[in-house]
This record gives sequence, structure tokens and C-alpha cells, in this order.
Amino acid sequence: MCAHKPLLFIILSLAIIAPSAYAQKIVLVGLAHFPPFIEAREQKIGGLAADMLQLMNQHQNKYIFKGIPTLANTRHKIFGLGRYDMSMFDNLAWGWSDYEVDASEVFLSGGEVYIAKVKPGRDESYFKSFKNKTMIGIKGYHYKFADFNADEVFLASNFNMQLTKSNTGSITMLLSGNRGDIAVVSKSFLAQYFNQHPQARQQILVSKKIDQAYNHSIIIRKGIKPSIDEINHILKALNQNGKLPKLWRQIAPDSIY
Repeated sequence: MCAHKPLLFIILSLAIIAPSAYAQKIVLVGLAHFPPFIEAREQKIGGLAADMLQLMNQHQNKYIFKGIPTLANTRHKIFGLGRYDMSMFDNLAWGWSDYEVDASEVFLSGGEVYIAKVKPGRDESYFKSFKNKTMIGIKGYHYKFADFNADEVFLASNFNMQLTKSNTGSITMLLSGNRGDIAVVSKSFLAQYFNQHPQARQQILVSKKIDQAYNHSIIIRKGIKPSIDEINHILKALNQNGKLPKLWRQIAPDSIY
């Protein structure tokens, strides 16, 4: 009996150690509200980001990608404090220049357009100049017309910009008639909004001029695991097996005109 004790001890030790040795690493993903791509309210994550995280977790077993809600105007500071390591539906131009990060290959393209309230005689020419107009945007967002400067004082002094917390808020403010002249919204969100509120098509003038054409990528802290190569490998696989293209078909940005 005693001769078998060392072997039994080794077997039991391996049984205890094995689960921890192969435990999946949790990767915290900071997600700021950015519908229809990211729905992040009251500690709940939804939108395409939630579906994409699920696909990434199902595809491999080394990492568990876990979304945590952040705010657009504080998400970089929170990243700098080390509270999360990855961001989705993002772009290096959106405030990442002071941080040691890598960006994945582009997995989805999109853009933002200007909108105004329909009025007699108002047409595309209304969007040629923003002089003497009040702009509407989302707090913490980076817009090309403002050289991607999200500072609230700068936006207020240079564009008399009124800030909201969401695209819905921007449209509501615009349609109120006296709180702003031109709002900036994503094409994908506007398509979704028109599908849900068809009467709004008669109330909103959509510019053919875009504020920015952006390319969505994943931003991740340099030097950690997963590496940017691992992220790109996951994205490539999910694209080739058709799961990401199927996800993108949930949005139809071209339907806004």
C-alpha cells in the first residue's frame, strides 16, 4: 500500500494543477455606447459587439473576451489606468495617439453623415458651411470636421456644439427645432433609426457629404496576450467561415437615401 502512495500523490497533484494550468485568460474589453455596433447601458452589453464577442469566445479556448461598459469621454483614461485591455469597433484616430496600443486589420467599414431638419428650400448646399450654425454631436466622440478634437471647450467655442449622450439624443435635439442646426450620426445608426421610425424620413435631410469614412478595428494594449497577430487570426477565421459577414448583414447603411 505504501509503495503506491507517491504515485497516488502525483496523480492527485496533477488533477489539482491541470485545470489552473489550462485556465482561459479573461480579456476585459471596454465598450462605450455606439449603436448599432455597441449597446452599453446600465452594466449591460448588447449590439453587434456582444454578438462578436460571443463568436470570438466560441472560436477558440485560450481566452474569454468579456465586455465591460465604459463612457466615450472617459474610456481612454480608464484604459490608461489598466482597467481594460481591448476596445472594439474603434479606430486609432479616435484618441489613441498617447497610448501604447496596436490595431487589428479592418473588419468593417462605415461612415458618418450630417443631418438637418427638413425645411422649405433647404437642400444639400446647407451642409457646405458650418459658419453661424450650431452643431450637435455626442460627448466624447471624435469628428473629422473638428480635426478629431473631442475637447468640449474647443467644440463649444469653435462650433457652438451641443453635446448629447447618444445618436437618438442628437436626432431628438435636432427635430426639436431650436437646439441645433446640424447633427452628425453614423450611417448604420441612421438606417436603423429610419427602419424603426419611417415617418422621420420626411423630417430629416441627409447629406451626401460625409464627416468621416471610418474603418473599424480592434485596439489592444501592446505587449499583452492575446497579441495583435492572434486577434487578426481570429478575425480572419470568423470572416472566412462566414460568421462575421452574417453578423454585418444586420445593418444596412446604404438604405438611408
